Amino acid sequence: MSTRDYYVVLGVPRSESGEGIRSAFRDLVKQYHPDRTGSQGAAAFREIVEAYLILSDPRARRLYDDRLKRPEQGEVPARTVFAGKPPPEPLVSEPVPLFDDPESIHPSLEEMFDRFCRNFTRLNVPKAERVEPLHCEVVLSPQEAAAGGVLPIGVPVFSPCPSCGGSGRDWLFPCLRCGQRGMLEDTATVRLRIPPMVRSGAVIDIPLESLGVENFYLRILIRIGG
Repeated sequence: MSTRDYYVVLGVPRSESGEGIRSAFRDLVKQYHPDRTGSQGAAAFREIVEAYLILSDPRARRLYDDRLKRPEQGEVPARTVFAGKPPPEPLVSEPVPLFDDPESIHPSLEEMFDRFCRNFTRLNVPKAERVEPLHCEVVLSPQEAAAGGVLPIGVPVFSPCPSCGGSGRDWLFPCLRCGQRGMLEDTATVRLRIPPMVRSGAVIDIPLESLGVENFYLRILIRIGG
């Protein structure tokens, strides 16, 4: 069973303080109160109130955070669900490559790629290496942000080259199939689920353990362009 991401609903990071949650709630209530939006904003208003009731209660928030850490096996959820509504439409027809815009990736592309590959080669893994966020930015139009949807993201995954067994060499010669890398690259698709009425600045985390990536998770920052 998927879990609604209340942090996305309020447009705050998961590390947000109680005061920050209250401040975001007050701003959203002013914006989406039915007295202002009418019946069209009632569903969004109920979701905002529901999110606040959970995240403003320390015990309820701890239980909720624990539940978010246990995604369904075989899925790579973007920590959000659209209850009572049909599945949202994909925003693009083909997956957006994760490394399509190197300048938007932090840490640097080279540093990140070396670290990414260690998940599959298991070579030269520092003992102190811990899971870290891979920061990416998604820019939506106001219309896309209002409607919500699904953005497929192509994540590179690797497997040992069957020709050389991962050695990078075919007997005495360099392995042509993998270019001496010992690994073959493929692409797995994760789906970023963007809720309707998402706010600019909202953060969505996507775990990657089911793809074999243990030292990174995706941290998506939503921006709304003109």
